[in-house]
Amino acid sequence: MRYFSLQLGNTAGVGWNLARGLSGLGKQSCSVALEPQRQNFPADFSIFMTAQTSRLIRPYHFAKIARLARSSEIIHFHFGMKPFARYLRKVCDAPFFVHYHGSDLRESEATGFRDMAAGEFIATPDLKAWSPSGIWIPNPVTVPKVDYSRPSGIPVVGHFPTNPSRKGTEKIVSAINAVRKQVNFRFLLVADETHDVALRKMAHCDVVIDQLTRYGAYGNVAVEGMLMGKVVLSSVNGAFYDHCPVVPITEETVADRLRTILESPDRRTQIGKDGIEYANRVHDPARVAQKLLDAYARKS
Repeated sequence: MRYFSLQLGNTAGVGWNLARGLSGLGKQSCSVALEPQRQNFPADFSIFMTAQTSRLIRPYHFAKIARLARSSEIIHFHFGMKPFARYLRKVCDAPFFVHYHGSDLRESEATGFRDMAAGEFIATPDLKAWSPSGIWIPNPVTVPKVDYSRPSGIPVVGHFPTNPSRKGTEKIVSAINAVRKQVNFRFLLVADETHDVALRKMAHCDVVIDQLTRYGAYGNVAVEGMLMGKVVLSSVNGAFYDHCPVVPITEETVADRLRTILESPDRRTQIGKDGIEYANRVHDPARVAQKLLDAYARKS
């Protein structure tokens, strides 16, 4: 089968959602998971190329990737340019693009072979500091069709860290414990669950605390929360975003901001509505796919 775009890597399910968005615009695309993820994000193919992949299996997996690449017009790497790109270049003429998602640039986990890329994309605006020419492609996000409404009663606050050490979870839990002394609410800490299970638990929340970091960008959890009409708190830099309804927090303000939100049900309702509008405007897969198509055209 011929493909327009081959998404190599599936960080946080972004590759799969981009492929779905592009296919929906008539540009048939597919995604390949290159490593297992405990969240079990969907992908069209799982062809693992990790340090743990057997040396006997690796050539077979590379051959499968090469076949897909030769039948694709564009090769789009996620979380840095993979080392096997050196060999893929010898058997594939399609332009390579690289898409950075965070620690690949911030902590130099995957910054090699950048000169092979026709263009660079970034998942969050703060990554411009490490990729000045990078084009921000907002993560395309969808959520399952379930009932997101909450009956009146004790508010529920949720935190859904994919990596607690990088999401400021310890500081968030400390703030939660402080606010609990003043306001009655339930707290859900959801980690080490599949993505589907985490989303279904998020549906029961009134407030979602995304993360506490120094980078000023929100993550996919924030977008999922907004799509569900939840109030989202995260350490965002307002200068990065246009009319973003995420409630900005820092380590010093998170407790006060959370307490204020919990004591203001009418404000929660309005912020929830604003979040749905913002997330659909910025992170709808079709809109993101069109932005990506425009970027491909400028760089190819």
